[in-house]
Amino acid sequence: MKKIKAILAMVFVLVLVLSVPAAAQGTGKSYVYNHNGVAQEIPDPYAVTATIGYDLGMITPVDMVVRNDMLFILDTGHKAEDMDGHTTRLLVLDKEYNLVKTQYFYNLDGTPFKSFAEPRGLWIDENGKIYVTDRSAHFLFIFDDKGVIDNSLPKPVSPMIQYENEAYLPTKVLTDHLGVIYVRVENDYRGFIMMEPDGTFLGYFGSNEVVRTAEAIMLQFWKRFMTPEQLEKMTKLLPMEYANFCIDKEGSFIYGVRGTTENMTELVRKINCKGKNVLDNKEQFGDVSLTRVRGQWLKTNFNGITVDDSGFITTFDSTWQRLFQYTPAGELMYVFGGKGSQEGTFTRGADIEAWGDQILVLDEDYATVTVMQPTTFGKNVRLGETYYSQGNYKASLEPFRAVVTECMNYEFGYQGIGKALYMERDYEGAMDMFYLAHDQKDYSMAWKMQRGENMRNMTVPALIVVMVLIVAWIVVKILKAKGIIKEKKLVLDESGKGKYILHTILHPIEGFEEMRYNKKYSLGIANTCIFFFFFSSVIMALYSGFIFNGKSAQTYNMIFTIAGVLGGFTLFVLVNWLMATFLDGKGNFKEVWIYLGYATIPYSVTCFLYTLLSNFLTAEESTFLSYLIIIGYGWSIVMAFFALQGLHMYGFWMNVLSIVVTILGMLVVLFIVFLMFNLFIQFFSFGENLVKEIMYRMAVGF
Repeated sequence: MKKIKAILAMVFVLVLVLSVPAAAQGTGKSYVYNHNGVAQEIPDPYAVTATIGYDLGMITPVDMVVRNDMLFILDTGHKAEDMDGHTTRLLVLDKEYNLVKTQYFYNLDGTPFKSFAEPRGLWIDENGKIYVTDRSAHFLFIFDDKGVIDNSLPKPVSPMIQYENEAYLPTKVLTDHLGVIYVRVENDYRGFIMMEPDGTFLGYFGSNEVVRTAEAIMLQFWKRFMTPEQLEKMTKLLPMEYANFCIDKEGSFIYGVRGTTENMTELVRKINCKGKNVLDNKEQFGDVSLTRVRGQWLKTNFNGITVDDSGFITTFDSTWQRLFQYTPAGELMYVFGGKGSQEGTFTRGADIEAWGDQILVLDEDYATVTVMQPTTFGKNVRLGETYYSQGNYKASLEPFRAVVTECMNYEFGYQGIGKALYMERDYEGAMDMFYLAHDQKDYSMAWKMQRGENMRNMTVPALIVVMVLIVAWIVVKILKAKGIIKEKKLVLDESGKGKYILHTILHPIEGFEEMRYNKKYSLGIANTCIFFFFFSSVIMALYSGFIFNGKSAQTYNMIFTIAGVLGGFTLFVLVNWLMATFLDGKGNFKEVWIYLGYATIPYSVTCFLYTLLSNFLTAEESTFLSYLIIIGYGWSIVMAFFALQGLHMYGFWMNVLSIVVTILGMLVVLFIVFLMFNLFIQFFSFGENLVKEIMYRMAVGF
């Protein structure tokens, strides 16, 4: 009886489970870049909820527009005999993605419109007018809401447009609330063409600038010395053209996307009415790391862009068929999608559109539209960012905390919590979050405010301590004057060698020259200096303030410090001593070791001071640390220079020559070591392969 009850219970549970609708699944290919530029896997921010088009009979859909709660898809490539003389049609779908109507295009006399050659771009204005750009026909066709031709606009007439009509290749179009038409023309780098509804040319909008790469700067320099004939033959550096564009629902900004550039900056642009890019972030867009395929490096190449009602910017990468979503300020939130045949991946994305919080991706090869809805993870990221941008900082904490609970390596979530806590005046909590997000800039901002609070809270205790110290100093002076406390001289060592260090630091020229004659140097003191030379480097690497040193103790490798500091120091001493034997230097290996050991003192002191101050100063005050580094390191270099000059009894230029020869000798030694290491690896690999071959032949019997 118990077994029967258990079986019935299991059946009941299975029925319940199977009756629950299956949740939409993502691709599992979503990622984001961390502070080191390394891609890290995250939960899918979007999941596929529908794939439409299989039952619509689409051939080659090239563009789509969301307008007035309807989805319009421009479908091309049909045979005229199959559609009563039409080759292109407009599919209109409602919010449930049901086909409402199929719109065809007609001439004024009611006959099918047959002037389409290669329609590429679609736009529906506020009055329902239909705009279609035709790349090969070199026209912009305008139809009324019934699909009847209203106007045909050729290439605008203007002295600024000097190329032939055949080179006029319109691919994308949109209009603003004033009725101004914007056309994206292929191979036109000057921006979007602006024109009146009657085709009158108004100018270029959102003109690009040449990216200032090293090549561009060098060519600009050489142009000053070239003849007119050479300048005529010289390759011209032109700005990158736009690949696509869109407009927000208010019509306030036009968002343009460029395909790719050398340094991947300003690929995404938010352009105001003055034609200026107003995005806060103008730096790296697209993938940080490159992928090599068949000997060629492949970069992100954006061909689509859309902005949703909340201001989030989504772009489409035609190289790897990925979607990148950015905040309204241009900060990357996540990357999703990908190339493939499974649900949520694409083969040739032609366009993307935002409909509410949904993302629609038009795949030209599959002739489908993939509808993607934010997952719980994606909703929380968007909700937290939306609350924050609206000034509702407290409300943004909950969704951001849910995000980092679901994905603990998502730095954008910690950054969102930190910014919200900062605006709520919880600076200490904000610092903790910015530390987890590896956000040094915002951490510095929070520390500046927290430091101000700490200093205000410590004002009274600090005054009390100062007053106590002053009173104690006065009492000690009185007791010394009465002889109650006897002053004792501090003796560093019997010969005064320890005390002589200070004289050498302050007077390096005299100090090191006299040191050779008075013998006031000590191997023990030099070894102590070298130990602190190494120790201070470790301390600075590990314990410098987070604002100035983003490295963590987990990633720190002391072997590099040993090799770089102790190894480099030892190699320099060894090579300098060897070179001195050829250049009539007077010092031996021990003396070179001691003299240069003394010269490391300013460096060590600087490292300790840098470590201390870096935990107190902010990023705005980094100039002080820069000056400290310059003075400290420079002082050590000056001391090392005069130490070798005094030790070897060289003149100034002879000493310069010896140091140059020493550095060259170090490079030769490093090259020989690298060569020997490489030969050892090859010999070891040869021996390993030989043993494997022998064992194989023994196993097979010949």
